[in-house]
Amino acid sequence: MNMQFTRRQALNVLGAGAAAAAITNYGSGAKSPDFPKGTIVRTILKDLPPSALAKGATLFHEHLSISTPYLYQPPPPRPLPPNFSSNVDKMVEEVRAAGKDGLACIVDGGHPDMGRNLDALKRIAAESGVYVVASGGYYTRFAYPPEIARMSEDEIADELVKQAREQRLGAFGEIGSSATMTDDERKVFRPVGKAHLRTGLPIFTHNAYAGPRARNGPPQNAIDQMDIFESLGVKLDHVVIGHLCCLEDLDLQKTVAKRGAYVGIDRIGGEIMLPDATRVKMVMSLVDAGYANRVLLSSDFFQESMLKSKGGAGIAFVVTQFLPKLRAAGLKDESVHSIIADNPRRWLAFVPKKRT
Repeated sequence: MNMQFTRRQALNVLGAGAAAAAITNYGSGAKSPDFPKGTIVRTILKDLPPSALAKGATLFHEHLSISTPYLYQPPPPRPLPPNFSSNVDKMVEEVRAAGKDGLACIVDGGHPDMGRNLDALKRIAAESGVYVVASGGYYTRFAYPPEIARMSEDEIADELVKQAREQRLGAFGEIGSSATMTDDERKVFRPVGKAHLRTGLPIFTHNAYAGPRARNGPPQNAIDQMDIFESLGVKLDHVVIGHLCCLEDLDLQKTVAKRGAYVGIDRIGGEIMLPDATRVKMVMSLVDAGYANRVLLSSDFFQESMLKSKGGAGIAFVVTQFLPKLRAAGLKDESVHSIIADNPRRWLAFVPKKRT
């Protein structure tokens, strides 16, 4: 048996060790968040006290089960192979490995219009030992099911509340808008806000971007999303504005944090849009501005090449690869723990609402 490591394998092992230290060794000055009586985090298998997520990493936006193409998209010119996540046995192995790397909880960002399979998520959670939060809602206009066009906003809200209660959803997301938010997308965002007010479930969003063009300035929809939610009475500390990691705009990120929403740095490892070195600078800039308590991290896991079985760093990439980069950039252990463990459980935690 050849016991020699490749350079990539050696870096992965070293990264995993550093990441574990970053999560557990967070300094004597760290103060655990306070939660109201009756607060829970709703995972697909059971409700948890927020303290259950105190000593591991939580990733707020990943994909453990989707279809290719999405369920209501036009079929491609020629058939595509099934999405890699359709191999549930393989996904169990990958998530179990992520748990060993320090991952406590994954928030799955799929929902019915993406072809998400709830039974697959239940198996992954049960057999991997990692908590999984299932999400619901609708993605963006091009993925909507046909009935959205004929449903009223209140009917959409009713359907979301029904799904949340029947399917043990723990969040609404990823709820998306195009680079310019369409009328149909506004029609969906408002019911999502209404459903949040009736259930307490947190929300995370998708912001469109356009590769290098996005570096020249963010689409207005990041602001539009917050405006819509606030107009309904949604408190923004229950909301993550997603994909801000792909917009090289530190002022926008600080605006989002100042208004009270979480800044979603959720394409970590996706070097096509921006390099992770730039994302490290984003996080450090937010921390330096006093917004360490408004940063959430994830990788929006969707590429088969990222699987450990394919030679990638795996679903815990944020933990094993990105956290050590933050520490090397000077981020203190206390802030690392706040960002990777305390912030996501603050966002996920809610007191269940009475049925309305």
